[in-house]
Amino acid sequence: MAVARTEKIAVGGLIQTRGLVVIRVLGAARGPVVAGKTLSTLGRHRINIVCVVSFVDANGRENIAFAISKDDLDQALGLLQTLKEEIQAEAIEYQSNCCAVAIYGPHFSERPAIAGNMFAATAEAGIDIHLISTSISTVSCVIDETDLQKAVTKLQETFLVP
Repeated sequence: MAVARTEKIAVGGLIQTRGLVVIRVLGAARGPVVAGKTLSTLGRHRINIVCVVSFVDANGRENIAFAISKDDLDQALGLLQTLKEEIQAEAIEYQSNCCAVAIYGPHFSERPAIAGNMFAATAEAGIDIHLISTSISTVSCVIDETDLQKAVTKLQETFLVP
């Protein structure tokens, strides 16, 4: 099913980040401790978070998912295992062979349809999204690394990329 687009939206550029792993901390006790403890512990050990999302599930439990370099996986899993009991997490899972792709440009928050067009395009290409993150100037997603070139090609068809 083709996505109808009348004209390409100009963006500032496209960023690709390879060699990522997605880690999910699932079913933790609700409250500010989960994100604060988890992310600060990783940060103190110089593990960079590329993309992070957090949500409360239907059972009222806290869940956090983030992408890091695959080189930091073993250290991160060890650190999270030491936190698991304190934050009362039910599970810690990870998914290897991921990458991030992002489009950026000025004032995305004031320009409608950017995220919608990005994810309509990735859906049209059959790309499964693991994480989505947005900011004032960037829309990012984490996908399987095997889908990176397909995503880049589709985004270049969809947006006016310099």
